[in-house]
Amino acid sequence: MAYDIRHIDVNGVRLGYQVRSEGSSKPPAVFAHGYSGRSTGEDIYGEFLGSLEKHFTIYALDLRGHGASASEIDGWSMSAVADDVAAFVEALGIEKPFYIGHSFGGFTGMFCEVRHPATFSALCLITTASAEGGKDTPPEIGQLWIDHGNDREFLLKTIPPQSVRGGHPTAHIDAVILMDRRVHEVYFKEFVDRVIIDDIRNLQLPVLMINGALDNVVPLFTQHATALAIPNCKEIIFTTEGHLLPLEAPDRVVREIVTFWQYDREAMRSDQLAKAASMTNANA
Repeated sequence: MAYDIRHIDVNGVRLGYQVRSEGSSKPPAVFAHGYSGRSTGEDIYGEFLGSLEKHFTIYALDLRGHGASASEIDGWSMSAVADDVAAFVEALGIEKPFYIGHSFGGFTGMFCEVRHPATFSALCLITTASAEGGKDTPPEIGQLWIDHGNDREFLLKTIPPQSVRGGHPTAHIDAVILMDRRVHEVYFKEFVDRVIIDDIRNLQLPVLMINGALDNVVPLFTQHATALAIPNCKEIIFTTEGHLLPLEAPDRVVREIVTFWQYDREAMRSDQLAKAASMTNANA
């Protein structure tokens, strides 16, 4: 099935998105792609989103500077991207959606909830960029993207190793080529020092984190540190997958997401409320 790309103006930018299972009674979920990817279209996350839409109404958003929002580069920053997501939810009138983000999209969900508490009912972070920033990312990686982000032959050699198996590297390359190098320049400079690890210790919503043990883009130990900092987090590790986990094992990832939503989310919320009440009584 083809899904039309729509646009909405928020925060002075025009963002592209698609809606799946519109008009159904399924709970709403906002999905955001990884850095240099895109959420719209079928070629990158199509199989993953196709499985998700059996259970949720999906709002697949292209973040500022990416995909159908690639022209929106003025004022690009990680804060601006996070603020865009909150404004997107508000503008469409989506009531407390479930947020699902891959890689940079995962970081964006955390950062959005830090800056705009109670935007979401729960978070799912898939091989998320670390809340400790990009200090463990080799500096030469950013320079390669800045220098060669529009070089198809270079990207063909560079992107496939991110996926242990499966994935659609050619489609990802098409998404990268859409991007303005100025976004790379800002992102790789800012992410080194964009540390929100202390901020996420105050998150109040249930969080599911799904990681790939063979991730060669974001070190697993930094993702685990992020999970441990979140007060109400369930962490799952797939031992045979890597960074492009939603492309490598889409159906299995979706099963974990649905299980979390249907069974774990409310139990985690109840446990957190009980702990909070217990602490209040103890301090009374």
